[in-house]
Formats: sequence, structure tokens, C-alpha cells
Amino acid sequence: MVVMYKAVIAAVALVLLAPLAASSFATTLDVRIHSGSSSPYTSLTYYPPSVTGYVGDTLQIGNGDNVEHSVTSGTPEGGPNGKFDSGPLVPGQYFTYILKDSDVGVLHYYDKDYTWMVGTVYVQETSPGFKAVHDVGQDAGDGNTKYDVQYSSAKDIVSSSVNTKDRSVNFVLVGKATVGSDLVLKLPKGLIGGPFLGVWVDNQQTKNFTITEEALVNVVTIPISPLTEKVGIVGTTVVPEFGPVGVTVLAISIIAIVVFTRFRPIQRLG
Repeated sequence: MVVMYKAVIAAVALVLLAPLAASSFATTLDVRIHSGSSSPYTSLTYYPPSVTGYVGDTLQIGNGDNVEHSVTSGTPEGGPNGKFDSGPLVPGQYFTYILKDSDVGVLHYYDKDYTWMVGTVYVQETSPGFKAVHDVGQDAGDGNTKYDVQYSSAKDIVSSSVNTKDRSVNFVLVGKATVGSDLVLKLPKGLIGGPFLGVWVDNQQTKNFTITEEALVNVVTIPISPLTEKVGIVGTTVVPEFGPVGVTVLAISIIAIVVFTRFRPIQRLG
């Protein structure tokens, strides 16, 4: 009886913990329909216009406009491809879609009523044996351009940061390891671009690393010791300092300053 009771408890625990385990490696790709997207003259419709995710991640698209929209997989030229169709989305409503193995590659979507509205999801496979650190790049610029980074290591990455001044992406590692091992990072090219200028391990530059280029990522392999706590990679470019919204706000601010300076009343002395 006791054995059966323990078995039931264990089964219930597995059922309850399974969603938590899945969620720890999956993330939500948040896309908004920008206000004014129903106008063919708008420069910003889906924001961000493209995102990168992995199989199992959730694509979430919210209607931030003041008119009804829809989201359909496919392209205006080729039409729907049958993967998803949100149906009508009233202002403030969301549509979600879980990325599948069949989506690996480039997943296009658009609005059937406003065909100038197009968006893209770059879908990657979740490699066996790899973990993921989410929202890398959110501390740079306006915080809206961010990526998931897959990695393989005996240790866990607990935080990340992007330094736009020295064009570096940095990771903090924790965990116990009894022997030296490799940290393998799959760095999205939109996050950090090559050629890579250097790798730092615990603030010491090292030349002991390899880089393998793939379609959407650069795979960087770095030997680490059981005591390694910090790893940094310096590239030629990093995640944009300002996304489309940030650039627009900055441009409007500059124009406002110029107009104000030009037309403000001049006070005459004496």
C-alpha cells in the first residue's frame, strides 16, 4: 500500500513538473501590430518585423492597432500555406502559435486584408543536449531586439549582457564541474556578427577557441575550467543599439529640437 502511494505521488509529480521543465527551455516571441498599420503609407507594421525562435517556442502576436486585423502564415504573393490563420483580431486581442519541426527555416506571415503587413520568424532546431538562455540583448538599445542563445556546457548560464561600446556579448556561468570541459555557444548572427575579434575567459583573453559558421548562427566552442565564471565574445557588430521604434523617436526628437531652435523668439538686449 505504501509503495503504491509513493508511486501515485511520483506520477502526479511528474505530470505537474513536465510543463515547468518544458517552459524552462521554451520562450515567447512577442510581436505587436503597430498602431496605424492599416495605412499603406506606414513604415512600421509588425514589430519587430522579424524574430528568431526555436522549435517549441510560442509566437505571440498582439493587435496594438485601433482596427481589426488578422495573421496568416504565407505571403501576399503566394497566399496562405495552411500552417496557421488567426481569424479576426480585434484591438487588444492576441494570437499564439507554437513553432513546430515543420517550421524550421523561414516562416512568413502577413495580414490578408492589409497585404503590405508582412513578418518573418527564423525558426531553428533545438539541438539535443543543448540548453537555452533567453532574451540575450534586451539590455542593449531599446530592449526590443533580443535573441535566444543555445548552449552546451557542464555549467549553467545564469545571466547575459551586451556591451555595445566594445561590441561584446558576455555570459555568467555557475555550477559544479570536476574537470575541464567545452562551452559551446550557438550565437545568432543578428546578436553578434563576425569576424570575431577575441574571446575572454574570466577577463583573460584566450586564443583557444573554434568557430563554425552555420546558416543563422556562429557556433563558438571554448574550453573552460571547473572554476570558469565569465565568458565574453567580441565581434564586429552586436545587436542594434536602437530598434525601429528607437530610431523613429530619436529622429522626431532631433527634428523637434531643430524646429524649436530655429523658430523660438529672439530676445533683444537693451
